[in-house]
Amino acid sequence: MKKVFLIILLIISLTGCAQDQEPSLELAIAAEPSARMYNEEGRAHYKAGRHYDALLKFTQAKTADRTSGEIHFNLALALHQRGEPDRARKHFLLAKKYADGNVKILESPLLNKYLNSGNTSGGPRPQEK
Repeated sequence: MKKVFLIILLIISLTGCAQDQEPSLELAIAAEPSARMYNEEGRAHYKAGRHYDALLKFTQAKTADRTSGEIHFNLALALHQRGEPDRARKHFLLAKKYADGNVKILESPLLNKYLNSGNTSGGPRPQEK
């Protein structure tokens, strides 16, 4: 009976975490080539659960293209997974600003959770700067 309880608890905790993880986004074929390269490397790290390495690559992609909604979205995802909600919120805001109609960004449950509640830590909404 104890094993069954532990298995059920494990399943519940894993499904709860999965709701806060969304897939990273790829860039359009016409995007700046180095931004695409770094973004793809970041996506591979993100998918493998190496969120720090993903963050580094997404940051390099952002250096090549600062106005890509997809890159800011991916940065926000990596920061969220690393437990940095304030920084994640900043990049979700930029992702929305630069979304250019991308419904994967605009309809993202995690982005909307951040932007509607202020952050995901349950604290008060941080002041805009």
